[in-house]
Amino acid sequence: MINVCLVNGSLRGKNASSMQFLKDLELRLPKEYYEKTTLTVRAKVGDSYPLEMLKTMANADAIVFIFPLHNYGPPGSLMRLLEDYYQYTRTGGLHKKDAKIYAVINCGYPRAEETMGEAVRVMKNFCLRLSLNWRFAACIGTGPVVVMTKRIPFSYRQLKKAYGQIASDIKGEANVTTHNYFIKPIIPEFIIAMIKKHYEKSGHMYD
Repeated sequence: MINVCLVNGSLRGKNASSMQFLKDLELRLPKEYYEKTTLTVRAKVGDSYPLEMLKTMANADAIVFIFPLHNYGPPGSLMRLLEDYYQYTRTGGLHKKDAKIYAVINCGYPRAEETMGEAVRVMKNFCLRLSLNWRFAACIGTGPVVVMTKRIPFSYRQLKKAYGQIASDIKGEANVTTHNYFIKPIIPEFIIAMIKKHYEKSGHMYD
């Protein structure tokens, strides 16, 4: 069995777009081959994230971080988790140095390739610090819109391909393309702008 840790990096928890992407990816990881654990970041963690949470990450053969883009980078709560995990390993905590690392990032802008470079760089540097095996990222433009329109037939083939590539790469199958994926919403940008404006006026978060 391959031990996979799925990290929801949104404080909105079960209501987050990130959790929807996590569930979609989880469907590509059948229980016959993968042992899966889901973790969610927290707003208040005291001195550090719980030791059991850090140990779950340390024991994983692969970790998939799924999170919204905040100010062109990962959310502060996820950054705290990354730093606590680093300190855990630095103070003697054992971890799998060959663990494969992936990121699924969603943002409020439609052009993912123009906004997510810094977030990907942060995740790659995290891997470098711990000698982890960075693989690739799936970058999703206007993540909440993608969630709302994902059931449209034949939509988001690139996203589905990225999910499949993550699953295949974790399993160690050959011929996996490890470049980053950039997924665009299927509806026009001016409509996306109207949706975004509506959410901003209502005061709701949509990551």
